[in-house]
Amino acid sequence: MTYPPRNAPPAPHPQPRTYIPVPMPPQPQPYAPVQQPPQPYGPVQPQIHPPAHQQLPAHPHPHLPAPVVPAESFDLPRPALVPEDEPVRISVDNNRCHIYGICQQEAPEVFRISEGGSLHYTRTVPAEFAAKARQAVRCCPMQAVTIRGGAQAGAAVAGTGDRRPARPLRSGTAARASRRRIVVAGAGLAGLSAATRLRERGFDGELVLVGEETQRPYSRPPLSKQFLSGALSEEQLTFKADTGLDAHWLLDTRITGLDLHGSALELRGGERLPFDGLVVATGVDAKRLPEAPLFSDRVRTVRTLRDAAALQRAMHAARAHHVVILGGGFIGCELACTAREHGMDVSLVVHSAPLLRRVLGQKIGSVVGGIQRRAGVDVRLGTQITDWQDHGDLLRLRLDDGGLLDCDFVVLGLGGSPRTEWLRGSGLDVSDGVLCTPTCHVVDEWGRTAPHIVAAGDVARWPNPRFDAQPRRVEHLIHAVEMGQHAADSLLRGPARAARFAPVPRFWSEQHGTRIQAAGIPALGTDVEIVEGTLRSERFVARYSRQTPYGPQIVAAVAFDMPLELLDYRDQIGRSQPRTRTAGRRRRR
Repeated sequence: MTYPPRNAPPAPHPQPRTYIPVPMPPQPQPYAPVQQPPQPYGPVQPQIHPPAHQQLPAHPHPHLPAPVVPAESFDLPRPALVPEDEPVRISVDNNRCHIYGICQQEAPEVFRISEGGSLHYTRTVPAEFAAKARQAVRCCPMQAVTIRGGAQAGAAVAGTGDRRPARPLRSGTAARASRRRIVVAGAGLAGLSAATRLRERGFDGELVLVGEETQRPYSRPPLSKQFLSGALSEEQLTFKADTGLDAHWLLDTRITGLDLHGSALELRGGERLPFDGLVVATGVDAKRLPEAPLFSDRVRTVRTLRDAAALQRAMHAARAHHVVILGGGFIGCELACTAREHGMDVSLVVHSAPLLRRVLGQKIGSVVGGIQRRAGVDVRLGTQITDWQDHGDLLRLRLDDGGLLDCDFVVLGLGGSPRTEWLRGSGLDVSDGVLCTPTCHVVDEWGRTAPHIVAAGDVARWPNPRFDAQPRRVEHLIHAVEMGQHAADSLLRGPARAARFAPVPRFWSEQHGTRIQAAGIPALGTDVEIVEGTLRSERFVARYSRQTPYGPQIVAAVAFDMPLELLDYRDQIGRSQPRTRTAGRRRRR
């Protein structure tokens, strides 16, 4: 596809087909029982140029501070759910539940963590809370909650690919009343979440999910721990809440390009897949080091189920005793936990200091380093590998401080890079992910909004108005669920009528038995206050804030082994910081 030079005036977008006359509620509502059915929208007329308050600058100036939106200037609802009209039954596998408390955050009427740290729940959930219970199942990182019954979205239709495939699925067009087609590029959690929401909202056209992996969507966080250790199987990682989705699955299918003007995906082998609407949810790839041996069996990454299974087999076959892990983020730290639990010697080599500095900051990151060292992990901070030598039976690594490390394996836990190579030359802005407006609609290189394309999940970069106007990516499981749902709603509404996506990002980890949970974006904080517990006890809640033109803003809260206490701080994220501390609460460092 040929585009005009950058200095040429932008040509107008071709008018996309109107494909979305489906019933939807007029605005996303907070979690609450809905007494009346939502009113229909009527046909949507896509807007080529959204209103000024929804437009995103084509090229924000990186040297200027991003404007901060005062939190009190707009409503901050939780992500909208589609009400269900039948009760459901739930059960919890206590062997898999790690009491992260995500289920209580999503459905406090159904789940409750006691003061003693155990989980209690209601087995039979009334219809008014069924949608919240199903959202809790979707967001459970361990997939420990099972849901049965209810008006589950996307009930299976014979012949539409409901059965689990023994080989890659290649389905044709189903006979439908509507000839409209929405394609989801990426068959991970964000794509599954978007596809499910489209059916929940009443989209009755053809729905196609295209993914490179051969598996249906599964939970990735346990790959570096429970799956690698053998505690969870491949089947146990599969998402349970939306198993009956009425869609075509094109698995083991690589996307090679996007024809933006022709509204079609280009697939491997020269095939074209036309669409009326597109959800971009291709996620991220594991980062690699260019200087690391490219074809060595002793250098591995853990991003996909196939990666984790290959690493598991290789470590067992080699009877590995010493493992070097590169990267001080959550992946690297959790890999270190798994290796130590299996009796291996572990060296954690990190370029920066301390551990999790980019995520939790200097003070709280140092606590994680202490936990790792007490567990026997050799933590090398501020260190890089300058030379790699593969001797066949071992790897010899030379460090920039002059030290040598002989090991059986090196595992790269360096984070991810957006899967946007297939979008190069498409005209979309794909610098550090797919740039989106606050409504999740994608933006091209000239700052124009594509009304029939949205993005969701790890690959999407968008400005969260809860914090400011700076576009960012968020790579967490719950975020993929919520952004997939919002992107689907925005695709159906169109840019002019879609709401802004302003979630509270949430994530968690477990470090040698210590549960770490966070809400918000701790990296934005410039001030850290311990509001519960103490750093010395390694059981506390830390509140992060920063100064803005509108006063101190709370940007995050992080809890170490205090999942119940963290609930009190989640709804403060994005608001102005209280001027006085809660009475009777002592702060110690």
